[in-house]
Amino acid sequence: MYSIPGFSDPVSSLTHLGGAVVFALLSIGLLRRGWGSTKRVAALAVFAFSCVLLLATSGVYHLLTPGYTGRIVMQRLDHAAIFGLIAGTFTPVYALLFHGRERWATLVFVWVVAVLGVILKMVFFADVSEGLGVTLYLGFGWVGLYSGTLLARRYGLHFIRPLVWGAVAYTVGAILEYLRWPKLLPGVFGPHELFHLFVLAGIGCHWRFVQNCTALKG
Repeated sequence: MYSIPGFSDPVSSLTHLGGAVVFALLSIGLLRRGWGSTKRVAALAVFAFSCVLLLATSGVYHLLTPGYTGRIVMQRLDHAAIFGLIAGTFTPVYALLFHGRERWATLVFVWVVAVLGVILKMVFFADVSEGLGVTLYLGFGWVGLYSGTLLARRYGLHFIRPLVWGAVAYTVGAILEYLRWPKLLPGVFGPHELFHLFVLAGIGCHWRFVQNCTALKG
């Protein structure tokens, strides 16, 4: 793998570190959309934090030298943060657009699953195969299909387009990463680097979707 001083995996590291900075700055505008309501600001903050945390963790992990203890720890945090991102994406959608048991039961469910996923990745990392890990991530994320169906009935298909495109981006990226394809520039830009771009695209689509949610009355 091509490297530059200070960066073990430069493309993977720089894309996500750059993304973390961009979305951290965008968080200011996102939080302003919830101003005046503690619940809305809190829900939007959870989403923004989960996005920035994932990207920052991933960026630092890919910066560190292989075999270094810090990299091993960051790898586990990187994988665990994916569960946080998924639950974090559910949070503003249900906090802003749903009510009562439908809201709280779903949020409790997704965060319990996320916590269990974090424990699984932090404690039993070596026992979780790549195939199982990908299946868990995609299965957990696509639970949102139910939410999307409800929102499409309420607000129309056009409203959920960013949600769907984000899910597609994550899914395609994860599958290509698992298949180790394509190797566009061997040693420089391969399926993992491409996966990082798909993650940025997925976050961007869902960010837009959450912005759209703030304009609606639940």
